[in-house]
Amino acid sequence: MAERDIIFRVGEEEYGLDVQMVTAIESMTEVVPVPNAPACILGLMNLRGEVIPVYSLRKRFTLEECNDVMKNKLIVTRYNGKSIAFKVDEVMEMRDFEAGDISETPVIARSDRTNYVRAIANKQGKLVLLLEPAGMYEGDEEARMEEVLKAL
Repeated sequence: MAERDIIFRVGEEEYGLDVQMVTAIESMTEVVPVPNAPACILGLMNLRGEVIPVYSLRKRFTLEECNDVMKNKLIVTRYNGKSIAFKVDEVMEMRDFEAGDISETPVIARSDRTNYVRAIANKQGKLVLLLEPAGMYEGDEEARMEEVLKAL
């Protein structure tokens, strides 16, 4: 097995996050909006005493927000010592990918606006974009969010 990913849906597409990056999968909870936060940040949540930004993948992918509290989940990841929760439409499954199932993102699909795509997995003809949490923020979004968190 090359890697195991948490597979989730945003809109009609399936995406994956390496299970080693995921620290929790939570039901939707109260999210406190933050004035002047980056556009993709829905706000902040308190998870067992830690204040975590909640990032909307729908907004990042320029889709209308969906608030199906029965299916919406928060996937909490940790990278570079920081936690961030990604709001997704639905968590589908945990899936194993062999090395031969995973390929680099094609050059034509790489840009500053798609830094979040780490690789593409092909499992039985179904393509899944494997995401990189560190690539989600655009421009100065991460620095702005850091300022908000420091001010708390």
